[in-house]
Amino acid sequence: MTKWFVQQDESQEDLGPLRPSELLEMVRGGTVTSESMLRKDDSNWFSASNVGGLFEAAMRPTIRYFCPQCETEVTEPPVNCHVCGREIQQALTQITENTIVNPADQTAVGSAGNSVKNWLKKKRIVKNRGNESN
Repeated sequence: MTKWFVQQDESQEDLGPLRPSELLEMVRGGTVTSESMLRKDDSNWFSASNVGGLFEAAMRPTIRYFCPQCETEVTEPPVNCHVCGREIQQALTQITENTIVNPADQTAVGSAGNSVKNWLKKKRIVKNRGNESN
């Protein structure tokens, strides 16, 4: 498995080794930005903006799977639950929409999908206000 490292400022040690999922969490949290310096395994340092698909992957929804019997988190089915031993062909799922926090102002950097959601929400509010006056 690929191990990632994040270069901190001179006063701190580099972070890592990180699993890809941990790197994605750092991108979502704003710790890793497009200007951050990364390295993969023993490679040279490079800008995070040069990692193709990194920021797009951080914006994709996260799917977690759970055993339908004991509700323990499991890997993607088919799998056996490590707690109750049940053979799982179809698990309970939890889907989480992801955003990337802008560290400059601590706001989520919106995607096109968020823009559409906000537009629809505003349209519903305007429509509901119009109905109230009838």
